[in-house]
Amino acid sequence: MSDSTWLGLLTMSVSSIVVGAFVGGTTTKFLLNFVSSKRLNQIAHVINLIAIVVSSLIGGVTQSYEAFIAGRLIAGIPCGITFNLAPMLVAELSARRKRGFWESTIGVSISFGFLIAAILAHPKVLGSLTLWPVLIGLGVLPSFIYLIASINIPETPYYLLRHGRKEEALDVLTELRKNEDESVAKQEVEEIENEIGDSGKVYGIVKILKNKQYRNQLIAVFALYANLMLCGVNNILFYSDLIFKEAGISADNVTFATIGVFALQFVMALIGAKFVDRFGGLKVTIAGSIGFIVSLTLFTVSQAMVYKQNFTVLSPLHTTADEQLLTNGSAFASVTHSTFTAETTSLIASAQNGANPWSFVSVLAIGIFMVAWSGGTHISTFALLGELTIEPTRATCFSYGNAVMWTTSWIVSFVPPYLQEALGPYSMVIWLGFTVFFLVYMVICIPDTKGRTTNQIQAKFGGQTDSSASFGIVLTEVESLNV
Repeated sequence: MSDSTWLGLLTMSVSSIVVGAFVGGTTTKFLLNFVSSKRLNQIAHVINLIAIVVSSLIGGVTQSYEAFIAGRLIAGIPCGITFNLAPMLVAELSARRKRGFWESTIGVSISFGFLIAAILAHPKVLGSLTLWPVLIGLGVLPSFIYLIASINIPETPYYLLRHGRKEEALDVLTELRKNEDESVAKQEVEEIENEIGDSGKVYGIVKILKNKQYRNQLIAVFALYANLMLCGVNNILFYSDLIFKEAGISADNVTFATIGVFALQFVMALIGAKFVDRFGGLKVTIAGSIGFIVSLTLFTVSQAMVYKQNFTVLSPLHTTADEQLLTNGSAFASVTHSTFTAETTSLIASAQNGANPWSFVSVLAIGIFMVAWSGGTHISTFALLGELTIEPTRATCFSYGNAVMWTTSWIVSFVPPYLQEALGPYSMVIWLGFTVFFLVYMVICIPDTKGRTTNQIQAKFGGQTDSSASFGIVLTEVESLNV
């Protein structure tokens, strides 16, 4: 198989799941017109089982890359659906005052999944050429567990009230709030009814775009989803092994170092969930963005210094091709030019045998980045998504926001090699720019949800003051049509 064919198949394998996720995410709102969130989540797990059979069983037995790619494509569909449904279900089942905390546990669960996957994918565990079908096949376990456990998960009160089943909604809330007085459940039913409105319909994208309050919700959801990826997280994770090697960690231990990164991510997610509960999602997201700025700046400076020092060593005999190697000779080195002289290759090898001190700064930058992402932005984003949206707009905002997230995820996964070729050690600057932009937007345009009612949060989006919202004044469908 030629190198170009191999690269094409690799690209298709990686991107197929993103394409499937895009499809699943954008169709969620449409599918919710026919089934409840609970039922759609169950359907998503059944699709996941089909995907595993195609990629693991059929692909593993036949050694067919077509089956593997098809399985990845199918697996992306439930990824997109469940990424929407998880925050929706939590938002509709949890008590308002604890909603931020419970939404943040979604990020904790994802971090735990990353850690388990990194451990199982180690070459000495299941990440080998012979055992990869078993590794993929283990994905049936979470789906089976959920399908069995979901039997006892009730329909959400929002869904029941939207379909006129008020008594059932009250029973569900009474059971969920069993430690509270029964009057609390009755009051919550009234609040949900007010939030749903008289029509009980889920608003479409056209209605949302024409309405100032709803439009600002949608923009906020887009910004939060985009910020989650355009901070460059996939870029950092993709190159972590190369950075650890550059810091002097042996090739045999690099994978363990990467597992350590995921372990740190999980621990910080646990800690971050408590911060979200105490300080609110917006403050934690802003803190995470500040952490990104610090880490990306450190990373860029360290990579520039690595390049500068390597260039200084080789300057007496470097050629244009040599300089290109040095530009790619920091953490992002991936291609070797056949035109390098023997002296150049020898000097590079001798330089890499001793760890460059600036490479340790790169490792530190990765640590700061992962703390800020996993303990901050990753978990606080889910908390904000549920609190910033209301029932009639939530499904539509999440569906289109999900499309934004998967699109930016693809960009962050595939653009970096081209940025590296063009910008060398400064290739992370673009993610730094996005981070600064979204930080400014969040500070100015997104309301703090901690300790505020739904009316007060929506008043910010509608251009009202908190004082007017405190009297229960929420933009009605007619009043809010002024764009």
